[in-house]
Amino acid sequence: MPYPYRLKDAQKWIRACELNFKKKKSYDLGIELKSKKKLIGMISLMKIDKQNKNAELGYWLGKKYWRQGIATEAAKLILKVGFKKLKLERIYARVFNPNRVSAKFLRKMGFRYEGRLRKNVRNKGRWFDALYFGMLKEEYKKGVK
Repeated sequence: MPYPYRLKDAQKWIRACELNFKKKKSYDLGIELKSKKKLIGMISLMKIDKQNKNAELGYWLGKKYWRQGIATEAAKLILKVGFKKLKLERIYARVFNPNRVSAKFLRKMGFRYEGRLRKNVRNKGRWFDALYFGMLKEEYKKGVK
């Protein structure tokens, strides 16, 4: 993400989300705090691969809203879209180590740890490993409703 993040960056990102939605490459959805009609996060199915029937799950939520069940509710809905509407066989997510909170969240949602890509991302001069998690359609059917 660009830093500082300016209004023009947000507008460019929104246009890209709209285009990707029209092309059915991704579903980028806002997470709204219903009581205040306020955007507090995002959840996405990205890199939708129709041939191999998989997609990547991405999400962020304002720290103030962590551990309130909001991300869980949003994830359940987007997983339902992925597995039931899009007929995906696999949804995966990646977490940059040491983001233990996000890794714990994915496990709680029923994702399984699949592996680590060492020094996969460079951010602010530091290397980070990417931890991959995945969920198969049959695992979804057993656990997440």
